Amino acid sequence: MSFWHMVVAGLLACWATVLFFLFKWFLLATDVTVSYNWTQRHVGSSPNFDIRNQSRSKTYLLGNIVYKNGGSLVPIAIDNKSLWEQELRPGSIKFFQNVAPVAGITTMQQCLETKVYVRLQNGREIKGQGPGQLPGRFRRMTLWLRRKLGALAVPIE
Repeated sequence: MSFWHMVVAGLLACWATVLFFLFKWFLLATDVTVSYNWTQRHVGSSPNFDIRNQSRSKTYLLGNIVYKNGGSLVPIAIDNKSLWEQELRPGSIKFFQNVAPVAGITTMQQCLETKVYVRLQNGREIKGQGPGQLPGRFRRMTLWLRRKLGALAVPIE
């Protein structure tokens, strides 16, 4: 085999490995989706969650909820008890309505400005899709591709 054949074979092997790891990352990035809306209470407002596990083989354990104001890094509040130890089985959809109210959020304007993140017990943080918040272009494309692969009945895991 000549030198250039070895170079091309090496490059093809590298690209195949890169594509494999990008596909695995894509599956991990799109397997859990979180949607929520707000309920007004006397003590404060609380979110109602719709959490979907689109994976066919992984079971996840939910951890805590982090509330952040806009793009700030410092959280407004962290709820460690409402979702702790809740299990998301493969292909399941769970609705959580009995989430503890957040004392610092009382008006509907504060609800709309607050971003909610759900952490899994493995440390992964998933941004929730709330009312009035549009997903980014990259997130829309990845979810679209995930739906198309699921509709084609291609086993992606």
